[in-house]
Amino acid sequence: MKHLLLLLCPFFLLACSATKSSLPTVSHLEAARYAGKWHEIARLPNFFERGVVAATATYGALPDGSISVLNTGMKSNGEISSITGKATPVNPAGNTQTIPDKARFTASKLKVRFDKFPASLFTGDYWILDLNESHTHAIVGTPSRKMLWLLSKDPAAQVSDFTKGMHTMSKEGFPMSTLITNPKRLLP
Repeated sequence: MKHLLLLLCPFFLLACSATKSSLPTVSHLEAARYAGKWHEIARLPNFFERGVVAATATYGALPDGSISVLNTGMKSNGEISSITGKATPVNPAGNTQTIPDKARFTASKLKVRFDKFPASLFTGDYWILDLNESHTHAIVGTPSRKMLWLLSKDPAAQVSDFTKGMHTMSKEGFPMSTLITNPKRLLP
């Protein structure tokens, strides 16, 4: 199954890259505070997570302004797979803010490249569309409006915790009625 997942990653990355009209991203992202383990609370359907009942993404702030990525997913039969990669800012000069006397903020529009071949041949969009001030709840998606994830650092978070952001995503053209909620949150 892992091999099938790796073979399908390039197609996923290409599908995520198709863009529609402008999509606003957050302006208050701080990479050091964003780093950590995030639990997938819900997502739009996608082929590479078919059958996944629990998923996490672990991010680390890197000195060059990029973010390390470790995605882990568990199927209902207990099978676990993971993939590592790196998210780098899109147009870093125009996508990064510096706030005087504050920590350096990083880009909210990123491109992800996974390490394993053939996924390493392509990049996919990773846009942070909504983020609470404490950097514990986020909505991440793609400008194509085909991919969307509700993420929380708290595995006990509920979809209802994202109501305001979900309303905004619906107005932005994401098909929120097809959202899939993960039945499990913790990976062994």
